[in-house]
Amino acid sequence: MVALLVIVSIVALIALDYFVLRKGRAAREAVGRIELPGLQPLSEAFRRLPAGVFLQPTYTWSRIREDGEVFIGLHPMLFGLIGAPYDLQLLGQGRDVRKGAPLARVGRGARYLTVRSPIDGVITEVNHRVAGETDWSGLAEADGAWLYRLRPERVGDEVPTWLIGDRAVEWTKAQYARLRNRLAGVALAHSLGVVMPDGGEIPAGILGELDEQAWRTVQIEFLES
Repeated sequence: MVALLVIVSIVALIALDYFVLRKGRAAREAVGRIELPGLQPLSEAFRRLPAGVFLQPTYTWSRIREDGEVFIGLHPMLFGLIGAPYDLQLLGQGRDVRKGAPLARVGRGARYLTVRSPIDGVITEVNHRVAGETDWSGLAEADGAWLYRLRPERVGDEVPTWLIGDRAVEWTKAQYARLRNRLAGVALAHSLGVVMPDGGEIPAGILGELDEQAWRTVQIEFLES
């Protein structure tokens, strides 16, 4: 009888380990892999770069209209880093902007990144319907992912310094790798190492989970350099 009770107890402990403890461990490990709803992996930003779109080191993109005006938007990786829900602060229509001056602020909670203008010009239209896609799908729509329509000054002088085609893809890949390497240590320090394995994807929304120092690092090393 005693032997039977011992066997039953052992079986019960094994079942507890399998159905409770192992499920608990799996749940904790899975938390780091959950993407925020509606956000594509950040790597989509260089896998589907549309034709005719220029990139600038300011983490902006532009597309020249037939009338000479320029659509300007934010690089999808910025939306992906911050995650949802995000806040977007834009300049007003008619505003004169200078190259290197603040163009937009995008943030989450009380923290923001400032994106600077890649060109001089006057804002002729502001798009308040930006969805903040982390890939390039928004450019297919008329309202698209652009922030401003801008009447540029000396755009011919600027275009040769912009990136398009393979150069734009390679630049985006390089920035993605820089971000992944820079944020990996920060994520590990915040017990988020499980979501950023060596060589793995940058999880959407990771910056929204990190502290002020991480935001400052991205601002200085990626948006001010």
